[in-house]
Amino acid sequence: MKRTMKRMTAWVMASAMMLGLAACGGSSSSGEAQTPAATEAAKTEAAKAETTAPAAEAPASGEKTKVNFWHSMSGSNGELLQSIVDDYNASQDKVEVVAEFQGDYYAAIAKAQTAIAAGNGPDILQTGSGQVSILAKEEGVLENLVPWMDKSGMEFSDFDPTFITGMSLDPNNTESLVAFPMGCSTPVMYCNMDILKEAGAEVPTSWEEMSELSKKLIADGKIEYGFSLIHDCWYFWMFVAQNDTTVFSEDGMKFQCVDDGTGIEAMQVVQDMCKDKVMYFGPAQDSAAACRGMFLDGKCAFYINSCADLKSVESNATFDYSVQYIPKMKVNAVPSGGNTLTMLASAANKEAAWDFMHWLYTDNGGVATFAANTGYLPCSKTIAEQPIIKEKRATNPNYEVAYNQLEYGNNSHMVMQPNNGDVANSITAMMEACFYDFEDVEERMKVVKEEAEDILIDLQ
Repeated sequence: MKRTMKRMTAWVMASAMMLGLAACGGSSSSGEAQTPAATEAAKTEAAKAETTAPAAEAPASGEKTKVNFWHSMSGSNGELLQSIVDDYNASQDKVEVVAEFQGDYYAAIAKAQTAIAAGNGPDILQTGSGQVSILAKEEGVLENLVPWMDKSGMEFSDFDPTFITGMSLDPNNTESLVAFPMGCSTPVMYCNMDILKEAGAEVPTSWEEMSELSKKLIADGKIEYGFSLIHDCWYFWMFVAQNDTTVFSEDGMKFQCVDDGTGIEAMQVVQDMCKDKVMYFGPAQDSAAACRGMFLDGKCAFYINSCADLKSVESNATFDYSVQYIPKMKVNAVPSGGNTLTMLASAANKEAAWDFMHWLYTDNGGVATFAANTGYLPCSKTIAEQPIIKEKRATNPNYEVAYNQLEYGNNSHMVMQPNNGDVANSITAMMEACFYDFEDVEERMKVVKEEAEDILIDLQ
């Protein structure tokens, strides 16, 4: 047991260092490869921990089994989540879920790591989709949900492949799944239709069309910038994928998009848009508010951000607007982000925890209600068919556009290196240098390649 605690303490310290690197909320993170010997050793230690862990106390007759649920939803989203938990608790007499806010994704996962090491972690943890593998890389920390799905008749294929990518311990099969997508989002383009109508212009469907239209609107004095883009390396993955290429090599160890020049080419297109004021790259702090404000004030005709921002735009726009697909480069492509739910392998009451999770993903009052009231997208066919989602899609054409754009979902950057959030700082620094200071794209991308590959080697 002492040896297990030492390993867990070391894991918490190492992961805390990685959290400082994973700065991008929309980005993903990448898994640590293990040798067979290391894997067997981890399994042995996990088994020791399991056999020595104290058994959960059975509730007294008539009492509900308590499930501890740590989450990262605050404000109106937190209130919505609490109401969903309350509805579940009232729907049956066996389980009582206690929801506790633990701060943002990084704060919550750091607290969870400390609690797990001390042997008092929660049963269920909500975390960012890009932070799942911070826990998953330590063998035996997260519960494999596939056996629970099999018992309940849930199908792996029910989940949208865009949202499920990167949540399996082995992305090449369906035998493991350590997280369920929950609040799911992709980038969309918010358009000021009044400006377009006045100019007699159509919504641009490519970045070339965006550049041509924006330059004309700027020259005519209608706007200051074509579109605003929030400060987030989420969009690096998007632009590279749109250039019909992949970020990493097949073995996940090389920054391939620099080696073959495709990533450099994509970033050059974006930098050129910045130089021409076609694109406004938001500030590092309060970026969404700044970029949304420019759009709402009519300083730009388009605003690119998560579909989860739809509620804010709906509440504040004083002009006719619409949600449209992100313009394409060579191909259409959008990454996904958002949050997930995991069950810890150390959960004291797994049966009860699973009952809640199963309800969330199969009942109209669960994740479907959360998605319909926030702007997040349904993560599975089952949820998409719930009455509240059908009504949302039928009555809100902007939400319907965001849902249909899932046809072009692309998380290829997460397949081989689901922990690439570890290189987020390097990517962000490159974007700032290229889009704020117009430094040489090729040179800055070479720096990213060197730093990223050093990180990937260190993860082995």
